[in-house]
Amino acid sequence: MENLINQENLEEIREFIESKIADVPGSYILVGAIGSLLLSSYLDKIGKKQAASVIGKLAIPIIGIGVAKYKDVIKSELENQLGLEQ
Repeated sequence: MENLINQENLEEIREFIESKIADVPGSYILVGAIGSLLLSSYLDKIGKKQAASVIGKLAIPIIGIGVAKYKDVIKSELENQLGLEQ
């Protein structure tokens, strides 16, 4: 089986992911990240350590995406307010 993720496909994959995430508000992404952390904690508590580890590891990139998206929203709102005051 060939490697599906290579240099030619990497840019297309990145653009595909960015286009799908573009319409989702940053606050929803952050809530999803918190939910994945809670789910990970629950799975760890009931003894599903491997599943908890996988879901917990997914939470970190989700938080990064949510913070970056939320930061862009705050920055644009701040620029709009500064533009209106001047």
